[in-house]
Parts: sequence; structure tokens; C-alpha cells
Amino acid sequence: MKKTRRNNSPLKTIAIIFGAVLAVTYIGIALYFTGHFLFNTYVDDIYAFNKTPSEIEAEAAKDLRDYTLFVVGRGDIKEFITADEIGLEMSVDDQFKDALKDQSPFIWPKYLFGETHIVTEDITKYSRESVVDKTGKMAIFKKENMIPPVDAHVSEESGDDGFFVVPEDPGRMPIRDKVTDEICSALDVLDSRIELSDECYETPSVYSDNEELADLCDNLNKYCRAVITYEFGQDSVVVDGTRIREWCDIEGTSVTLNEEKVRDFVNSMAREYDTFGKSRNIASARGGEVSITGGDYGWWMDRASETSELIEAVKKGEKTSRIPVYFATAAQYGDNDWGDSYVEIDLTSQHLWVHKNGQVVEESDFVSGCVNRKNPTPTGSYAITYKQRDATLVGENYSSPVKYWMPFNGNVGMHDASWRSEFGGWQYITNGSHGCINLPVSKAASIFDLVEKGEAVFVYGGKTTPEAVITQEIVDPVTGEVTRKNIPVSVAQSMGITPQPEQPEASETEAPAEQDPEETVQTESSEDESPEEVSPEEESSEGE
Repeated sequence: MKKTRRNNSPLKTIAIIFGAVLAVTYIGIALYFTGHFLFNTYVDDIYAFNKTPSEIEAEAAKDLRDYTLFVVGRGDIKEFITADEIGLEMSVDDQFKDALKDQSPFIWPKYLFGETHIVTEDITKYSRESVVDKTGKMAIFKKENMIPPVDAHVSEESGDDGFFVVPEDPGRMPIRDKVTDEICSALDVLDSRIELSDECYETPSVYSDNEELADLCDNLNKYCRAVITYEFGQDSVVVDGTRIREWCDIEGTSVTLNEEKVRDFVNSMAREYDTFGKSRNIASARGGEVSITGGDYGWWMDRASETSELIEAVKKGEKTSRIPVYFATAAQYGDNDWGDSYVEIDLTSQHLWVHKNGQVVEESDFVSGCVNRKNPTPTGSYAITYKQRDATLVGENYSSPVKYWMPFNGNVGMHDASWRSEFGGWQYITNGSHGCINLPVSKAASIFDLVEKGEAVFVYGGKTTPEAVITQEIVDPVTGEVTRKNIPVSVAQSMGITPQPEQPEASETEAPAEQDPEETVQTESSEDESPEEVSPEEESSEGE
């Protein structure tokens, strides 16, 4: 009989034993984790590995005593809520045990390769009323920290390219109920920190992507891109989009330029800076100041023309400096609009002075308009209209040439009077001109070279009421020739001459001995012609 040999290899035995030990170990570990939390497991942010539900609850209770919720609101406003303030305590029930049951201990190796986070619910209890009270006292609800939201809107002021849409501002206006709800949600799971969401705040109702805002901006900027600067000496007036917007009528997104508002603006500039017709105090050559009223010297804006041109410039979106359209101008802006070069004419003394750069450079006696013929020279502030050599002054039945013609008030001006032998004194009362300032030829020539077109001429003083006269015989001491001369009574009395009784006043038909031709029209043209005379509008600078 043949015997069979049995195979009892030691390796097989070892493998069986190792497998059995490994199986027992695996099952043992799995059984262990039926009562403990697995690897890399967190329960409500507590590291739970190898801990039982009771141990987790104990650790949570310990943390709860020191619990603080850190709340962050808009504007980086911070607040702390402690457990004591709201009566916070544990209310776990069996949640940690249920969390343990949710594990899969028999696949415990899987837990070695990643973290597991278990979040329980409602493990705490607290007084909601205490939370509501605490919330109401938070810094985010203090008046100085509450900022209402602002809707997106068109900018109040224009920029380089006109108006633009200003984005909405969410502000900081918290909603109490929603803030309380978010805080309670954090307390329920013992979060340590929360940032209040946008849902806790009031929101704008209009946002920057609003189409109507974009349309309004576009329509405004059809007019409001212009930047026009007026310079009035040291002052400047800027017409920019912000100002132009005030002139616009806006209905919804429709924009129209109200031309009447532009006209009102031009009128306001004229009222502010026009000096036409204003009184002035000038430095007199005799010393001190002389007050001048009346006349047409000064800045006088052509309001209608300037309004039209400004409207056109706005519509074109011009960016420029602008000088208004004027009927008349002065030497400079400001209270002293005539500067320091001017002609001072004193009708009382029948003497004038030419001021140049603050110095008197020429002076002369003259003869002005005849008082007794009711042609006194008008007083006031005027400007040299133009200068002309070799003009001819013509009137009814006469024509008289002059070499130097310097009008300053319509057809009243300064000129040479070669037909006169005497100047100054009182003779303007009985033997004056028809309004002009008659000068010696040499003085007229000098003044003609000194004055410029546009320079101020100030006329003041003088008599305006006709006076009675007496006829005085005057004997030439050399020739013995006797002449008769009409002398005003007041002048005769000052000379110690007793007037004859009941002397009548001089009539308008009286022909004075040296009456000059009527200076009203110049027949010869000049290269520097007088501009067409324009009368002041009803809305002059002082009349408004």
C-alpha cells in the first residue's frame, strides 16, 4: 500500500493567523468607533476624534460658558454678544449621540483620508427677547451710524465731460428683525463670528444701470458740456454745466434750454458789472474829489445780442473765455472804471485839465455852451467818441472849419475856436457856444495829441440859468476905441459896476459879439468815424 504525504507549510499557517488577527483588529476598531467619533471628525467645530458623545457635550458646555458672538456690520462696526447677556445654555438632547450614529465605523479607513464636519442643530437655548433687546442697543442702530441708502442719480455738478450717473450708495440702514434673525441663526450653531449680510439692510430703489438715468444724462449733456468764462477785471463768472442745468426745463428724461432763463442771467451780469449812468467821484486837479452824475460813460452791455450769442455758444458746447457784446466800454472794470487818464472839465472856472497816468499833462481855459441862449454844455461822464483833423462844423446858414475835433457827447465835443480872442471867465454866460468846448488853437492841438478814443471826459459845475446883463462901455487904453460889452449882473457887481435899473435878461435872439457857429454836424468824414448813436434801453444798469 502506498502512503500519501500531508502538506503542512508554515507560511500558510502564518498567513491564516495574520488574516485572522487583521480581521479581528479591523472589526475591533470598527466596534470601538461605534461608541467614539472617527478619525478627522469635527462636531460643531470641536475636534471629536476618539471622543464619545458625552465628552463632546462636556467640552461644548465648557466652551459655552466662555462663548461670545462677534458681529460685524457695514462700516466695520463691531459688536460682541456674550452668553450671559442672552441667557445662553446647552440644549443638546441626543444630538451628539445621533451624530455618532450617522458615522459608518465599518468603513473607518475612509475617514483617514479627509475631514468630516458634523453640524448639529439647536444645541442651545436662549431668550429671544434678550436677543431682540441686545440687538436694539447695538452700535449699528445708533443714529450717527445709520445712513439711509441713496438711489443712483445724475450728478449735481458737471465734470469735464458734463453730467454723469452717480452710482447708488447702499448706506447703513439696518432692518432690526432681519438682524435679529441672522444673529439667532448664528447662536443656534454657536458660530463665533458673523458678518451681517446685505439682506439685513435697506436697499436703494434706483441703480446705476437704470436706462432713464442714462437718457437724462445724454440729454442734459447736449447743453451742459459748455464751459464759458467771463472776466470782469478781478472777478470771473463761469458758465459751466452746473449753471446751465439751472437754465434747463426737465420733464422726465426730456431736456430743453429755457432761453428766458439765459436772458435773466445776462441781465443779472449787466446789473452787476455795467457802470453806464452811474455816479463817480474823480480826483480833481484842484485837490480833493469831485462828484460827477449823469452822462453815458461806462460799461453798457448789449443784453439782447449777448443773450443770443451765449445761447449759441451753449448749444455748441464751447469751452472758451468770452467778452460780452457791449454798446459802450470803459477803460477798466471796477469802481474806478475810467482809470487814471481822463479829461476834467470845470464849467464853473471854465478851465480843463488833461490827466495822463495820474499826472496833469495839459490844461487850458475854454468857453463852453452859452447859458443865456439856453445852450449850456451838458454835465456828466462821457468818453472821447473819436478824433478828427480838419473837420467842418456846419449849421443853418453857416459853415466853419476846425483843425482839431474831439466829440464826447453826440455832437458836443472839444475843438479849436480860431474866431475867439478870449477864453475862460464868465463869457460863456452871454457869449458861449452852442454846447461845445471852445479851445485856443494851440491848446486844442496839444490836447488832440494827448487824448485817445474811449478816454473818459468828466464835465461838472457851471451855471445853467440865464442871467440879466448890463451893457458896459470899454475904452481901449491904447487906441481909445470904445466897445460895448454885455456883462452878467452878478459879474458886474463883483467888478464894482453898478447895473442900470430894470435891465432885461438876454433873449435867445440876442447875437453875442463872438458867438461861434453852431457845432452840430461834421460834413467831412474821418477814418475813425463816430459810431451810430444808441439810446439806453429801458433796462439800464441803474434802472433795474
